[in-house]
Amino acid sequence: MPNCKTMTKFLSIIFICLVFTGCNDNYENEEIVAIEDLTNDYLERNILKEILEPSDIFNDKPSPKPNIDTLDLKVYLSDALIPIAQVKQDNEWMFNDNYFGTPDSAIFYGIVHSINFKKLNYREYDKREIQLIKPFRQFEKSQAKVIADESYTILNFSRVCFDSKKENAVVVIEYLQGFTSGSMSGYHMALLIKKKGNKWTYIPRK
Repeated sequence: MPNCKTMTKFLSIIFICLVFTGCNDNYENEEIVAIEDLTNDYLERNILKEILEPSDIFNDKPSPKPNIDTLDLKVYLSDALIPIAQVKQDNEWMFNDNYFGTPDSAIFYGIVHSINFKKLNYREYDKREIQLIKPFRQFEKSQAKVIADESYTILNFSRVCFDSKKENAVVVIEYLQGFTSGSMSGYHMALLIKKKGNKWTYIPRK
């Protein structure tokens, strides 16, 4: 029979393991929430807005506003989350000061210089969990048929590095346009994101 000290030590180890597993699960669950919110926020502010509010600078007549229910906008999400410290190592310029002395600048660099920033490892997630806003939908590039001259959106993310309260985070987003002939880079940047209410939203770089 194990003595009391041995049993106490064993139970302590089990408890620590359960706590660590629970914390890790909570972190990864919030990471998925942040990726879903950021995906929809980026799509709405940068792609859908351009479609629903087209510029008429070079047109004599205003462009008609499309019916959102008739749109079918394809999005390919990578399920591979690259370590954010690795992205910084390869693209140091991407993490230069983009908020110019504002409180957001201090928040951004506080997260970038945190211990957690260096610890986040490569991770894959089930991208089927991500729910996109209308009229966007996910598709698999290898299985989908793309009509000639039709484009689709490609989004890749790094790991999401949160602050201790999970109120702010830094993540790298890469946006590309895909065509039958290949893909074209559109945007690749480290962004500060904030939780406002129950939604994560990104802070535009200055």
